[in-house]
Amino acid sequence: MKKIQAILILLLSLAGASLPARAEGKYGLILAEVEKYALKVAGEWKIPGMSMAIIKGDSVIFCKGFGIKNLDRPKDRFGPEEEVTGKTMFHAGSMTKAFTATVIASLADEGLLSWEDTVKNILPDFEWADDSIGSIMQVKDLLTHTTGLAAQAGTYIPNIGYGRDDIYAMLKYIRPLYPFREKFAYNNITFIIAAKVIEKVSGMSWEENVRQRIMVPLGMSSSSPDMESYIKAGDSACSGHYFGYGKDSGGNPGIKVFPFYGEDRALHWINVMAPAGGISTNAEDMARWVMFHMNNGCTDSVRLISEREMSRMHGRAVTVSEGPTTGKYYGYCWYIEDNGEYSTIYHTGTTWGFTGICGFVPEIDLGMVILCNSEVSEYARKALMKRITDLFINPQADPDSLSDPSREGLLQWFSERGKTRKRVAVTPVKRSSAIPEPEAVTGVYRKDWPFGDAVVSAENGKLYLEIGRYGWKHRLKHHRGNEFWLTSGGHTYAVFFNNYTEGDAGSVEMVIDFNYNEDFGPWLLLPSP
Repeated sequence: MKKIQAILILLLSLAGASLPARAEGKYGLILAEVEKYALKVAGEWKIPGMSMAIIKGDSVIFCKGFGIKNLDRPKDRFGPEEEVTGKTMFHAGSMTKAFTATVIASLADEGLLSWEDTVKNILPDFEWADDSIGSIMQVKDLLTHTTGLAAQAGTYIPNIGYGRDDIYAMLKYIRPLYPFREKFAYNNITFIIAAKVIEKVSGMSWEENVRQRIMVPLGMSSSSPDMESYIKAGDSACSGHYFGYGKDSGGNPGIKVFPFYGEDRALHWINVMAPAGGISTNAEDMARWVMFHMNNGCTDSVRLISEREMSRMHGRAVTVSEGPTTGKYYGYCWYIEDNGEYSTIYHTGTTWGFTGICGFVPEIDLGMVILCNSEVSEYARKALMKRITDLFINPQADPDSLSDPSREGLLQWFSERGKTRKRVAVTPVKRSSAIPEPEAVTGVYRKDWPFGDAVVSAENGKLYLEIGRYGWKHRLKHHRGNEFWLTSGGHTYAVFFNNYTEGDAGSVEMVIDFNYNEDFGPWLLLPSP
């Protein structure tokens, strides 16, 4: 912890020293304050590296990086090749969702589909847990997080070794928790259905649609809808970093940050869930994307998306929350926050080790992109967005008189660390205090497609599980009683064994808790041949 803090202090002091004493240009003084506050946010939240772009009207007036790509690099190697710039690659996370919505808007403009088309008419093999809902679900429902699924349901299915087609086939086994179209509950897996719809009506993959309909016309030459650009970028890309609550050597509360390596980067998840969160990009390219939305579907005087479809995407489809003078809504993959003075249209993004936010304020023709190489809280990203907005709305104000949303958010984040979080719904499992002997639970476990068989084996007294389309094999670490923990693709699952004390192979069950109300039932141990 002390080493990380020392590195960050050094980086921020160097960055602060390079800050111009007198900024030039129309927005020079404002942008100097933006840099100053960005350094403050990065320091308070221990963000290793961050890249930002600001758009005013038809111009990108700021594009710069702060900090470094990887905290593990020795401090005596810090140099230009280690520093984050506007060209440095990041994962966009859920900012990808608006790309999927924009492709659908493009297809609607061409008359290849309608937002009100029922999914079943386009995809006859589409199955939902409740047939009465599945038969009336429309394309627009796939993008507004109101299908009735529990928040994040199905999100971690890929990490254990399943693909996009597998998840599509598993949808019918996930029971909705809420009434259809009545509650906003953020989700990812419905974007796999949206990708299937896009592919069916266009005859091209989701990835090719994003490239040809968005990235190429906008000149997003460094970006990719899959992991290709990120992997090819090599050292030009950031390493993702864990962000969480920790304590220093004296027991004082603090922030814990460290890089992700290997399978903890969850690159498989990012490719499988690409329609919901798979784009790799940089601040320069994302500035083009935000400007396109600020220009209401035009780029270089060429209209790509109709005004009608742009208005739909930026409109209020779902109410997330409302107060006497404020409101938060969701359009088609954009949040709309109205504080009574102005509206901010934005979306956040989070994947393993990366977070970001992009958006714009129509009333002042201002757009922003913020990319971070840590899983830093939304409080930090929204704080920086708010400070940028405040500086442009009140250019004559003394910056010290403005609110400090970063500090306020940090205090709130620490206060929330002490609260116990409960699941909305818990996967039913049978718990036992008896610890199973390895020989009682080893063997082949049968479950029909799309889940497939799983194999539990014992090696040197340790249990291993091989499961999924790709046959990934991982250690089962005993936790307590009949519960084991398996870590795969950057996520940890609880695995339970039932009925193992009876000695009847046909009755032994293995249940995997996927974390968000996915009651898929057990895998059954087959009798030995």
